[in-house]
This record gives sequence, structure tokens and C-alpha cells, in this order.
Amino acid sequence: MQTLRFLPWIRRSYANLHINRFISNTTKPNKEIIEQVRPTSEESITTRKDRPRLEEEGLEYEYKDELDVLRRKERLTVDSTNTQYMTIVFNGEFDRDILTYPELLTKAESTQMNTLCERLKKFTDSIDRNKIERDNHIDKDIYKEMCKLKLHGLIIPEEFNGLSLNSQLSVRMFEELAVSPTITTQLLAHTEYGVRSLLVYGTDEQQRYYLPEMAKGNMIATACITEAHSGSDIRNIETTATVSDTDPNTYIINGKKMWITNGLNANVFLVYCKTKERHTSDDYDDRFSFFLVHRDMPGVNISPPVSTLGLRGLGLTHIEFKDVKVNAVHHLIGQLGEGLNILRNLHGYVRTTLSGMCVGVGKRLIQLASERAIQRESFSRKLMDQGLIQKRLFHMEIDTYTMESMTYLTSGILDSFSMPVISIESALTKIFATDRLYRIANDCLEIFGVEGIEIGHPVEQYLRDIRPWSMFDVPNDVLRLLTAWEGVMSVSTVIHDFVRKIRNPIHFPGTKLRHLLTGWTAQAQAMRAPFTFKHDLWEKVHPSLGIPAKDLEYCVFVLRNVTKETLTKSGRDIIDNQLYLRRLSEIVMEIFAMTAMLGRSSRAYSIGLKNCEHETEMTFLYCKHARLRIDKLAKEIHEHGYKTGDEHLQHLAKRMLIAKGYPITTPLERTY
Repeated sequence: MQTLRFLPWIRRSYANLHINRFISNTTKPNKEIIEQVRPTSEESITTRKDRPRLEEEGLEYEYKDELDVLRRKERLTVDSTNTQYMTIVFNGEFDRDILTYPELLTKAESTQMNTLCERLKKFTDSIDRNKIERDNHIDKDIYKEMCKLKLHGLIIPEEFNGLSLNSQLSVRMFEELAVSPTITTQLLAHTEYGVRSLLVYGTDEQQRYYLPEMAKGNMIATACITEAHSGSDIRNIETTATVSDTDPNTYIINGKKMWITNGLNANVFLVYCKTKERHTSDDYDDRFSFFLVHRDMPGVNISPPVSTLGLRGLGLTHIEFKDVKVNAVHHLIGQLGEGLNILRNLHGYVRTTLSGMCVGVGKRLIQLASERAIQRESFSRKLMDQGLIQKRLFHMEIDTYTMESMTYLTSGILDSFSMPVISIESALTKIFATDRLYRIANDCLEIFGVEGIEIGHPVEQYLRDIRPWSMFDVPNDVLRLLTAWEGVMSVSTVIHDFVRKIRNPIHFPGTKLRHLLTGWTAQAQAMRAPFTFKHDLWEKVHPSLGIPAKDLEYCVFVLRNVTKETLTKSGRDIIDNQLYLRRLSEIVMEIFAMTAMLGRSSRAYSIGLKNCEHETEMTFLYCKHARLRIDKLAKEIHEHGYKTGDEHLQHLAKRMLIAKGYPITTPLERTY
């Protein structure tokens, strides 16, 4: 593998690498600069380890192209939005700019981040998690310390006494705090629902009233969205806000919200209500709105805390609103009927921050597992020397690295535009991070053995605490379907006429014949070595990562073909073919993971970060295996249901439902 990286033909194909973005702004010719960075044929990875790093020389990595800096500032000061990167890949398109990993922090911001992380580490080390577990409650002393650290004002502007952190820095703080999942989950609801809604959609008057108190920790916010009979179907809520007969600016809220995070301690509730019975436009659902409701308003009834599997002390409650009167001028968030759009945008921030929390817990579990493997002996051998343990540790590390790459890429997109659109990117990041974190916790438990299941053991606590995160916001299975559906619909608008013709071969035989010929051509193109497509992604990464870039380009090509194939097979019924949609979501999630890892490892290798060779090794391995997984998923989509077993499993599941349980007779029964 290492030999393949430095083959002469690979180096020659990247002669025009954009080195100026990574090295100092100098007047040297490009050829001379390239020779400084590009390894010679005799130079191995071992010798590169001795090369001086930029940070060791005291050099600051920054934007050297002043035009790029000006453009980024301009994007943040005007209404600008980003390319929907993971939406266009369904149609075989790819915006190569996403391979330039976000580099948004200045030297001062990096110093601020390191200082805050050191203070947060001291704070988290002082928390007695076992006491929180026993009491099912968080002491006031902890909240007081959080107020001193201004943790409730992470993203609140300095003019309101906050820390004014951007998304990347905020995610980094949540990553550091995540070793205490209960406290971090409470802070997530306060920051990304309560504070974020005011920052993005609140009026100047609302911001001046709420944000200073929220920054001090005197006013804690949370969101009231989930209901007993709606769950993930946010269009099916029953909580209503109707206009008062006496005052057109007064709305009366009635309904019950379930499983409210930190509802026991919150002072302000961001309540999702239905304000219309029917939407007035076919293009947009304007039936829903958000209102701020105070805890002490008449008609607000809060239940005792609900005991849960994990996250003890979370303060989970049910809240009933009975004839609660609010003034729309002071308590309406955004515009009337804008609730669905607000919720979707808030979910992008929530999912990204939650993924950062998963990164923090993943690193902590790796630390615990590594210490165990080094110290523990089994069969007269250290665990660290045993192949199965090494395999588990490897999977733990590469999963954490991947989720970290995806998280900070997504948060970088949030910081780069004033009106970011990251519905698919944030959903894919949240799905990957929460699912892989649970696998990391299971691997860590296997390394610890029986000791890890003892009540109060860190691994046991983490295993329980992180389990609800996959259901936070929207359950992962539902999120997979929504992600694939959004991508497929973006393609269907482009090839709608083609799909209509291909599904009617009697009336359009020529279209059907051309489709068959195109399919055979595509299969032949995929089999060709070396594979070539239209994007030339290898030009945007370091030369040593040319092979993984080719793998990524191949996977985009495969996704385009299987999306077209899925639409051709299912047409308008695609929403009911959940097994196909799940496979599509898995493919695009692998593509986003490969994209994030390639951009990150390319940046690390180009500027000489510590252990950058380790990053490129993991990128090589992940992209190689991701390509194999995508090939397998694509093959299942191309095959008929009876070949993949989809029809059989659905038939057996229906038979079990008819029996209302396990339908098989015990093997001890006799018929004679």
C-alpha cells in the first residue's frame, strides 16, 4: 500500500497541486514549491516523520490567498447559501470545493479554544457521575460552576455577555463536555434549540430580553416538540395555538408534550404548535409555529421527572399546556406559519453538535480500552498483543476518526455561509456518529469483560447514557428514509420524463432499448481499470491520496446509477420501498464519510500535522472497504426482491404479526 502511494505515475499526475493554499505566501515558482512538499522516490513514510512540522517551526497556518478571505467574509455578511453537496451526488454531480477542509479559526481563536478546553477538562474531572446516578439529580453546585464558565452562553454574542463561539468552536466545547453525557444533553437542548432559535429568528427586542439572562444561566431553555401520538411525524402534532376571540395578538395554547429534556429545571419552553388546520400553499406547509412559553405562566403543568434507561438526572418530564395565553408580538419565534422551516434548520445545528458529543465519548472510550489492553494479561499474554483485541481497537479508532471528520466538516459549512443548507449532511453525520458510537461502546465492553457490566463502571454508564442519542431529534431509521427520499426527489425532478417513459416500454420502446444499452455501457465503464469519471477529484487532494480519491469518484458514479435504477423500478412508489431507500442512504453516508476523511487527511498531510501519516493510512483503508460495501449495496438494489431476500423477510414478518408474536412451536412438542 505504501509503495503504491509514491509510484512515479501518481506523482506526475498531480503536478499542478494547489500548494500555495497550504504553504507560505511566497513568490517562488510553483515547480520549486512542489518539489519542497512532494516526496522523492527514495523518501519513505519513515523519513517523513523526521521532517520539521509547521507548528514546530512556529509558523501559523492561515489563508494565504487574500481573495479567499474576502470572499468568505462576504458570504457571512450577505444572504448566501452553500451547494447542497450530498444532494447533488444522487445525480452523479460533485462539488469539489467540499474536499477543501474548512480552515476558519484564526490564531487567537485557536488559543481561546485551547484555554477553554483546559478549563472544561478540570470541570468535567470534578464531576461525580456516580452521585448523579444515585440521586437522579444534578447538584446546584455544578450549575453554579457552569455559570462561572459561561457554558450557557457559548454561542451568545459578547454584547449579551456570552462567549460568541462559532459552530466549530461550540462543537469542540461540547466534545470536551461529553464525558458527562447528562449535563451535555441538557446544555444541547438549551443552546441549539432555545438560544439558537433566538439568534437566528428572534427579534431585537426578544434577543435583548432573553439572551443576557440565558448567558448568565438564570434562564434555562428547552424545546417542547414530541407528543405521544406523533413521535417522528412532526406534521401530526395535536398541540394547538388558536387566536383569542378578544385579542388578535393573543394565542391560546392547548396540548401535551412528552419526554421534554430538562423540563424539570427549564424556565423557558420553545413550544411547537399547530396554528392552522390546513396549509394555504401546496409548495410549503405553513400550519405550524413556535412560541416561547414561560414556566410560571398560568396553565403550564409539569409532571414529576421520568426515570430512563440512561442519562440519569436529565430531568425528563411531560408538560401539559391548558389554555396558556401568549402574546404573539413578544413570544412568537419567526413568522407565523414558519415553524416547520425553523425546526428543520434547528435540527441541522442539533445533529451536528450531537455528533461532536459522540466524538468526545468515543475518545474517552478509546482511552479506557487502551489502558485496559496495556495493563491486562490473558493466557500469559498482554491483551495489546492479541489480534482480536487489536482489531477491536482499530475499529474504535477509525470510527471515531471518521465521525470527527464528518462533524467538523459539517460545522465548517455552517460557519462558512450566512444561510447554510445542511439537512442531508447533518443527518448523515448524526446517523453515523450515534450508530458507530454504540458499536465503540460494545467493543470497549468486550475488552473489559465482566468487569465492564458492574453498576457504576464507566463503560456500563456510557453504554446506557449514549443509547438514547440515536433517538434524539429523529430516530436513525426514520432519518435514513428521509435522507434518501430527499436525495431521490432531487433526481426525480430532473429525470421525471425519462422515468415515465422507461416505465411504459410499450409506448416508448426506443427509450427502453437505449436504457438497456446505457446500463451495459455503465457496467463496462465501472469495470474498466483504471476507472475514470468526469470529476477528477484527485486534483483537489494531496498526491499521496490519489487512490482513495479515485475510489470516491467511483462511488459517486455507482450512486448515480443505482438512484436512477431505483426510480425506474419503483417510480412514485419509491416512498413505500423502505429497504431500497435504506440502502441508498447507506451508500450516500459512505460517500460523505469518504469525502470528509479525504479532505481532512489531505490537509493534515499537506501542512505536516503530527501523525498525518496515520491519518492517510486510515483514509486508505476506510475508502477501500467503503467501496466494497457500496458495491455490495448496489448489487442488492440491482437484483430483484426474491434474490436479496427482501420479499421473504417481509412475508415472514407479516406472518409473525398475524400470530401476534413468535409463531414457531417449541421443538419439545409432539404430534404423535
